[in-house]
Amino acid sequence: MFMDSNNKSISSLSEKSLIERIIKLSESKNSTLKDEYFNLIGDDCSVILFEDKYLITTSDMLIQKHHFPNEMSFYNMGFKAVTANVSDLASMGAKTLGILISIGLYKDLKLNEFDEIFKGILAGCDFYNIPLLGGDTNDADEIIITGTAIGYTDKKPMMKYGFNPGDLICLTGKVGFAALGFELLKREEYANNQSKQNNDIIDYSINKALNPIAKLKEGQILLDLNVKVATDITDGLGSELASLLESDKKYYLSNNQIDENSYSKGIRIYEEKLDISSDYLELSDKFGLDKLQMQLNIGEDFEILFIIPSKIKEFLTKQLDFKVIGEIIDKNTLEIVLSNGDLENLSTNGYDHFKC
Repeated sequence: MFMDSNNKSISSLSEKSLIERIIKLSESKNSTLKDEYFNLIGDDCSVILFEDKYLITTSDMLIQKHHFPNEMSFYNMGFKAVTANVSDLASMGAKTLGILISIGLYKDLKLNEFDEIFKGILAGCDFYNIPLLGGDTNDADEIIITGTAIGYTDKKPMMKYGFNPGDLICLTGKVGFAALGFELLKREEYANNQSKQNNDIIDYSINKALNPIAKLKEGQILLDLNVKVATDITDGLGSELASLLESDKKYYLSNNQIDENSYSKGIRIYEEKLDISSDYLELSDKFGLDKLQMQLNIGEDFEILFIIPSKIKEFLTKQLDFKVIGEIIDKNTLEIVLSNGDLENLSTNGYDHFKC
C-alpha cells in the first residue's frame, strides 16, 4: 500500500535531507531573485551581492542537550554560540560585521548564570571582533542560543564547489580531538585531569571540546590567496567531504554545464595524513574508542577544510599552516586509504540533530 511520504516524521530524514527539502520548496518562490542574489540556500552561509561587496550571513542554533555537555560552563556556552556562527563566516573567508543573539532560557535559571552566558557571548564577540547588534529572549525548557552573524567579502567568497581532479584536499588543523575531549569528560578522573600521564593531550582535547575556536583569520588568509573552495568542520570530516561533492555536482548540473551521467569527480583521503599523535592513540585504545570514527564522524572541530590546485601548494605553505590529507580523483567515489593500505568507502554518518 502506498504511503504518502509527507506523513513521515522529520526524524526519518537527515538534517541535510531536510535542508534539501527546504531548497526545493523555495526554488519557485525565489526564482525572481536569482539574478540579485548570488547564492540562496545550501552553502555554509547565504551570499548577497550588495553594491560592490558580497554580504555574508548565517544562522546557527545551539541547544543545551545537543551542543553543551554537562561539564561546560555557562560562560563557555555563550562563547561557543558565537564561535559556531563565526566559523561559518570563516569558511567563506568573510570579515565580521555583527551578530544578533536570541536566547531561550528556563525560568529558574539563576541571574548569575544568566550573566555568565552573556559574559561568554561578549567575550566571544570581543575575541572575533564582531559587535553584538541585538537579539531576543524567550522562555524555554532548556537553554537555546541562536546566533545570526553578518560579514562581508570584497570578492567572491569561498564556496563548496569548483574543484577538479588532481586538486588537493587540505585541513587547517587536526580532527578528532574534540571528540576525544567529549569522551574524556565522561570520565571524572580525566575531566578533572587527575591522571599523571598524557596531561598535555588531555588538556588540549578537553579544551577543544569545551572552548572551540573558529578559524576566522585562516579563512580570510585563504580567500586573500584566491582559494575558491572551503567549508568548516562541524558535523564530522566525512560528512563535510560528502557535502563538498554534493554541492559541486549540484552546481554543475544546475548550470547545465554537464549531465548527471558525465559527472566524474570523487574524493580520496589518507588515514596516515590525518596525523594523529601516539598520545591520542594511547588514550583511544585505553577506552576502546574507534579513533577513525572520532576523526571522521563526530565533528565539533571547527577547522577549515579546503581544496586547492596542486600548483599553489608550495606558495600557500609559506603563508599558512595546513596539511594535505587527500586529493580529488576522476571517479564517483568517496574513499579513504587506511594506514594498512586497504581502500574503503568513507563513512559520512556525521552528527545529525534529528537522529539523536
